[in-house]
Amino acid sequence: MDLSADRNVVTEPDPMELVETCLAAAGWDFQRDEDDDTLQCLAQSQWGEMGGMFAVRQNPPALHFSITLDVKPTAARRAAISELVLMANERLWLGHFDYWLEEGVLIFRHALPLLDRVEPEAGEIRAILAAGMDAVNMFVPAFNFVIWAGKSPAEALQGALFETSGEA
Repeated sequence: MDLSADRNVVTEPDPMELVETCLAAAGWDFQRDEDDDTLQCLAQSQWGEMGGMFAVRQNPPALHFSITLDVKPTAARRAAISELVLMANERLWLGHFDYWLEEGVLIFRHALPLLDRVEPEAGEIRAILAAGMDAVNMFVPAFNFVIWAGKSPAEALQGALFETSGEA
């Protein structure tokens, strides 16, 4: 007869364990913070490493994901960057860009609501990882065109979204 006290213990699923599994499968470096509800990760984009973060929120219940873009907006280009953020967001199906004026930081963000469930599906996590990387890879050049080349948001977007076809 097994008298183990652990037999009837029911543990709640931990959404961060699922996030860790998905990040490991995608080959991303990550580390969970001491508070256990935040996880820092490194996203390898076409434009270099970008810092990412997952955080679980209880009220309202949600899993938040963000990637901080490795671009340095200048104060002189604030209005143009804000306009480009709006233009880029019109083209995104999942997630959105934010420009935090006080910190001078551009980020990609997406949240998964967890109302009436404990954790998301693995496919949802993989989808936001893919959406985040697609957005970063597509729009970082546009942000840099505005910041460093002095292009208008429309010119920068046109230049970043230019696609070639065929081979030269």
